[in-house]
Amino acid sequence: MNTSSPPSTEKPSHLTLENTHMAATRTLLALVRTGAAIAGGGALVTDLLVKGWPRWVVVTLSSAFVVLGYTLMWSALKKGRKLRARLERERPGEEFLFPLREVTVGTVTLQLLIAAVLVLYILG
Repeated sequence: MNTSSPPSTEKPSHLTLENTHMAATRTLLALVRTGAAIAGGGALVTDLLVKGWPRWVVVTLSSAFVVLGYTLMWSALKKGRKLRARLERERPGEEFLFPLREVTVGTVTLQLLIAAVLVLYILG
């Protein structure tokens, strides 16, 4: 006689921070990476594809890619800060894979390097 009940097939009505914070962290780090690729790669591709166009057009198009990329990176950092604060509030012992300071320093360094390359490009 089997008295055990079958496993529940009901799905939770909402996802909790407990089972989503690692996925959210990966997504936010991917947004930082994508923003860097858009900022750096977009400016390079613009220069390669629009040969012969006036310099101000190339600089304007490159700047648009940089602004879009930087916006993605900063929005990911901002969202990451909120997620970390929520996790620390709800689950004090839980930690993220990378400390916020490390992610912020890496992102700012990457942005400064991209900006330096673009300034050298514009001056050259």
